[in-house]
Amino acid sequence: MIFGVERSRFRSKNALMVTFSMIVYSATWLWFVATASMLSRIDLREHRLPNPIVLTAYLGGVLGFTVIAITDGDLRILVTVIAGSTIASLAYFVIYLVGGMGMGDVKFSAVVGLYLGSLGWAYIYVGSLISFACAALWAMILMFGRREGRNVPFGPFMALGVLVSGVIALGVSAAA
Repeated sequence: MIFGVERSRFRSKNALMVTFSMIVYSATWLWFVATASMLSRIDLREHRLPNPIVLTAYLGGVLGFTVIAITDGDLRILVTVIAGSTIASLAYFVIYLVGGMGMGDVKFSAVVGLYLGSLGWAYIYVGSLISFACAALWAMILMFGRREGRNVPFGPFMALGVLVSGVIALGVSAAA
């Protein structure tokens, strides 16, 4: 895999289509970086994830991955990103129901699931594990530091989990 695209697809497509697909894939990930950065900054300051930005992040991801699926002539990527989004949303919703996080985090998990799903099934779990581990470490630092306001804004850790998973996926695809 190279950037989430199977190597075998490169052999069967012409160079222009492959280049276009790679540009759209890169632009889609840059869209995530931009929107996740905005959301992380707001979450750190205000402990909320504004719906308009979350929706913008989600729609940008869906649009990008749809264009990639159409360009590649393979709708499997669209299925995995939507499934990843659904799985992440349901899992985070269960945590919300037991009082473990806010509804903004649940909504942002749909975006997170899109991008983790684009990397592959295993990355849905890897990215979530990285997010929770980093947030837990931060919470322990707050506890031991006896700082007031021990609420942990989870959005930045969710974004970090996606970005670290993306870097891992790049390393794995480069080694393959």
